[in-house]
Amino acid sequence: MTKPPAVVQLTPGKRVLFLTKDPDKIRRQLAGELDLTMDDVTVEDLLDDINTDAMTPAWVCFNHRPEDLAREAYAGLIVDGERQFPRDALWGGDFEVIVSGYRKGVGSSRETAVQAEKWSGIRIAIAASFAPIHAANNINQGVLMGDHQILRRLQNGEGIPLEEFYCDYDPVTQLIVQEGGLFPFAKAVAAGKLELPATGTAARPMTMAEKILASHLPSGGFVKPGDPVVVQAGVLVHQG
Repeated sequence: MTKPPAVVQLTPGKRVLFLTKDPDKIRRQLAGELDLTMDDVTVEDLLDDINTDAMTPAWVCFNHRPEDLAREAYAGLIVDGERQFPRDALWGGDFEVIVSGYRKGVGSSRETAVQAEKWSGIRIAIAASFAPIHAANNINQGVLMGDHQILRRLQNGEGIPLEEFYCDYDPVTQLIVQEGGLFPFAKAVAAGKLELPATGTAARPMTMAEKILASHLPSGGFVKPGDPVVVQAGVLVHQG
């Protein structure tokens, strides 16, 4: 994973794949016979509710090497009894943006759905909306997300500040996007290169996780060596 640029632009020569409700348009794009822009489609023309099970069916998840997983991307998208995406279709199509309609990534919360796209070369996912867990997987694996208006601007040659891709997120998530994903973010934190923003948890009822922690912490116990704590409603308070 690498950091995304401060200004995001489309790469000359790379392609944008529109997942349309018309399967023939998908087939022609995958075959290199058709390229579309946001001027050619409406949101209503795009597939909604794309399921993570369609992106990487269970049998695909047994592929541990990145290229093997990528080569079977969208193996579960079946039209008239046949795969809409033949093997290698996304991986070999030179695409860097993938576009769909509403609720991209519904279904099981499998990270492989994002990995199959990312390892096929996708660095930007565009949709009218994303399923929450799938959106988190995109963020953690360094795939930028945007709406159709952002894609229109990109296809018109505009460079878009990276901030527009994360400005609505909480401060920690913003740092994850800036670093290019959860792993590089964690490495930067461990190396002392990032300073995490202070938490500002207001008074509130304890979450279930906090209740479980509290039930297992003896008086003066430790969350980790060197961190004596007491548990109050909604907050772990350091004592030493």
